[in-house]
Amino acid sequence: MHLGNNCMAALVAQGCSEIRWLATKMGAKPTTLSGLSGSGDIMLTCFVNLSRNRNVGLRLGSGEKLGEILDSMNQVAEGVSTAGAVIALAQKYNVKLPVLTAVARIIDNELTPKRAVMELMNLPQRWRKSNRNQSKRMEPPNLFCHT
Repeated sequence: MHLGNNCMAALVAQGCSEIRWLATKMGAKPTTLSGLSGSGDIMLTCFVNLSRNRNVGLRLGSGEKLGEILDSMNQVAEGVSTAGAVIALAQKYNVKLPVLTAVARIIDNELTPKRAVMELMNLPQRWRKSNRNQSKRMEPPNLFCHT
């Protein structure tokens, strides 16, 4: 899809935020998510060519069909089968996950990768109140992408 570096970084940052939102709502410790098993794993998955999930995403983005991609693989890309489960958990815990929902919709053939990026980049950028420690501090929007 030839996304720019800023756009890719914005999508990964938003995805990381969404994982954190859901995981902490489910009781995970934020320190776990910021360590090797959290952020480290996400960085490898998103940016290393050996990642099976990354390769599936790149191939979907280039227009290949999911079935053809999976048939050609010798190993499992676990993200394909877990994307729907993540969205079910998000619904159960009432957490909005725009990037992760888009991934699940692409896998379910409900949305093209190009359309997903267009929709995500056009989401409203809203400042939101932080609930941490009853603070009235404002946090910046989570999704930025200027191409």
